[in-house]
Amino acid sequence: MMWTRMVSMLPSRFISKIGEYSKTWVRLGSVLASLAFGASQSIADLVSPYGGETAPNFVELSVQPDHVRVLLEVDLNDYPLFVIPDDGSGTSLAGRTGQNLQIWADEEKLISTTNTIDVRPRISRQTAASTLYRPRPRSENVVYVDMEFPFNGKPEQITFIPPLSPHGIPLASLGVVAEHMGVPVTDYRYLSQAETMLPDWEDPWFSKFENPNLTRHHKSPMMSFLAMEPRVVRHEVILRLKDLETWVNLGFGDADRLTTDDVARIKSSVSDFFETRNPLAVDGKPMKPETVQVSRIKVGAEGLRVLPDQAEANRKTMLLGVVLSYPVSTLPNRVDLAWELFPVGLDVVPITLSDPAGAVPSQIYASDPVVSWNNHLTTWTNPKTSPVIVNVAGVTQVPSFALALVFLCLICAYFSWHRANGQRLVLLGLTGAFGAAAIVTYFLGNPSTAPKPDEIATRQIVEGLLTNIGTTMLETQDDNSVAAMEPYVEAINRDKVQAEMRRGLSVTLPSGAMARVEAISELSVESFTPGEERNQHQALASWTARVSGGHWGHLHRQAVSYRGLLDVSRHGDHWMLDDLTIISAKTGG
Repeated sequence: MMWTRMVSMLPSRFISKIGEYSKTWVRLGSVLASLAFGASQSIADLVSPYGGETAPNFVELSVQPDHVRVLLEVDLNDYPLFVIPDDGSGTSLAGRTGQNLQIWADEEKLISTTNTIDVRPRISRQTAASTLYRPRPRSENVVYVDMEFPFNGKPEQITFIPPLSPHGIPLASLGVVAEHMGVPVTDYRYLSQAETMLPDWEDPWFSKFENPNLTRHHKSPMMSFLAMEPRVVRHEVILRLKDLETWVNLGFGDADRLTTDDVARIKSSVSDFFETRNPLAVDGKPMKPETVQVSRIKVGAEGLRVLPDQAEANRKTMLLGVVLSYPVSTLPNRVDLAWELFPVGLDVVPITLSDPAGAVPSQIYASDPVVSWNNHLTTWTNPKTSPVIVNVAGVTQVPSFALALVFLCLICAYFSWHRANGQRLVLLGLTGAFGAAAIVTYFLGNPSTAPKPDEIATRQIVEGLLTNIGTTMLETQDDNSVAAMEPYVEAINRDKVQAEMRRGLSVTLPSGAMARVEAISELSVESFTPGEERNQHQALASWTARVSGGHWGHLHRQAVSYRGLLDVSRHGDHWMLDDLTIISAKTGG
């Protein structure tokens, strides 16, 4: 009876106490109380250290100069696991929520202050790994807790301890992501034991956890990516503004915040600087970049993200992404890169070399700054456009009456060889009459129209043209693009077809580079109707293009569903694209 009375009193005590904080907490009281006493206690099962974004519970840890901010999301079913027992001091249920998540600065346990607690929708966190680690059943809403743990000085170690059983077993699956003064320290991971961060107060980029599993993908302050593709060699660089300013005087003085004009000036200076640095040679020939694109980027748990120029810019943490493009006619045999830029204190720069076979990580050393790629591909073929040849003569429709007349013509011709002169003349006359009648009947049944392709032939025609279009869009230069259309687009039509390709089919990556078509699937030719001229047709088709492209070490793939009109003409068995109209384009996953 006593326990029942205590349980029944707790909601009212909780609501009364929370009323001292805010009206939102008052409304929340009954929800938390029912969660705290209505759910069963359980111990979390073992989980992978990766894919923490799929965890039922999640915590964001942000280390600032004088405090640690904690944003905790608790699954409704796990809420009792994040509440410390009532010690009789009168602390409200809200005040006890999340208090078994401990933080220590050096040898001192930090005391928290709760800013906000309420029930709200779960934040959706998605990465490329999310499809590999499926989330277990979890509530759509979470108990959200915003806490601060203040500290004095600059601790050498900060230890985070999740809710644990007396035997050190994690009570709940808890995903985690951590940052130090705006710089990510980890990707999505799991916090399943006490973990210690070693903050670098001089340069937060080098802050890390003692546990090497709690890290981020982009560890180095400068990274390089060299991609060899069918029509372009692309050199991409990630660097910090802080390091750039050791090589280029941008004249910002002691400023910490940067304006939009400052960002524009930085991008222009970076473009000019990289145009002449880190020389690259293709098959022994020195190359100059055709284009240099510069973007503001941010490294986070979701990977790299391009920031708009208008976004707030912090000089100390600003990251830049540079993309240099070197056009080539086909995949080179050898590419040599002579690296020149080593930030202070950094003698090794990680580089990733990629080609159609995949990517290989490597390193550039200050003592050996030249990196080379050699073409060892044996099965790769250079993509080229080709004529679309489809034979449709066999599908011509012949009227049945004309066939009967041809049959009679053959019979008369056969018997004419076995008859006397008089009868032979009569039979030969009938042969000619039946033959002429068959010809007239055929043309009456097919007035001035060319043979119409059947379903298989129309699909072959459209598929061949779409494949050529995808190959043409690999070209990075206008002249090469026009030349690639020669096998399937007549000269008079190439400019307008090229313009529509750019308008309706181009898929641009965040870096500004163009994605390429890997494959075409789900092709459906909805109609194939005759045009104004005898050998002209118009195809209404829908298809899905699987496109991909890499930038700064990440390969992006997505499906784009298209619907469009293709005006085609027949020249014997050779089919040409006369015009193209993209009706719709919808990006999928």
